[in-house]
Amino acid sequence: MLNLKLATKKTNGGPVPMAGFPFFQLDRFLKTLVGDLNKYVAISEEFAVNAEDKTRAGGLMFDRKVARIITPGTLIDEKFIDPSEHNFLLAVYLDVPSLQSQLKQHADNDSQSSHHHILSSVPQQVGLSWLDLSTGDFFTQLTTTQMLPSAIARIGAREILVDQNVQDIIGHELQMLVGHDHRLVTFFQYPGAFKPVSEWGAMLESPIPEDARASFTPEEVAAGYSLLEYIRVQLQGSNLKLQPPIRKHLNESMSIDRNSLSGLEILETARDGFGKGSLLHAVRRTCTKSGARLLRDRLSMSNQNFGRCCDFY
Repeated sequence: MLNLKLATKKTNGGPVPMAGFPFFQLDRFLKTLVGDLNKYVAISEEFAVNAEDKTRAGGLMFDRKVARIITPGTLIDEKFIDPSEHNFLLAVYLDVPSLQSQLKQHADNDSQSSHHHILSSVPQQVGLSWLDLSTGDFFTQLTTTQMLPSAIARIGAREILVDQNVQDIIGHELQMLVGHDHRLVTFFQYPGAFKPVSEWGAMLESPIPEDARASFTPEEVAAGYSLLEYIRVQLQGSNLKLQPPIRKHLNESMSIDRNSLSGLEILETARDGFGKGSLLHAVRRTCTKSGARLLRDRLSMSNQNFGRCCDFY
């Protein structure tokens, strides 16, 4: 994938096969692996071994530990991302016991069902939470399994987080759903218990207002907390601060389904998937990168306040 030259290094234990590159070229290969090929990259660094552990380690002065895991949704360096587009990481939460129960009942009622379209056949509320680590923007929304494909298309996340417990149930369907959009689906073990929004303060710039806390549904809380846990694991203790989550309501905008979004070529052309030639490309006259991101969001959701976008022209 990277066109690296294979080599060997002579050691006392014999030749060791190697394939590497100079450290200063790390950014170049990270962009290729993560940005272009949607791969996960683990970066390990050397840590000094203290005197007590040195004896246990056979006299080694340094040990190596994974310092960070980089994925398409956790990129924060502007060198790797387009600042005019959000680099969203999206978490999808479904109640696994309820989903299994409804699926079993559906199968009993329809013995001919092949279960290839579980999302459309089993109605259930779904919690969504998405954020952009490069800007700190943080959102949640409540939707349904039937509307999930359209919500995923509108948000346009680079990486989609799903509970590992639903991988066997709808994992294949989700992969098929986002595959042609070149989105990455990551199956992550969601926490067994979800902390309420009042306890998210450690990763937020400011606390969530007390009067707004009660508006978040249990599904949104589960998705949001799982998202924060994923970031904590991947970034290995980085002290990032996000904006307090904003709850999106379905009645705020006219929802555009997945097929209409593609057929009307709002964000990209249907033929080649490029932005040039789309409605967004035709009307984009924004003066700032943040204005371009706002315009994209409002076009994809047909926001009732779309007229305000002219403030950024």
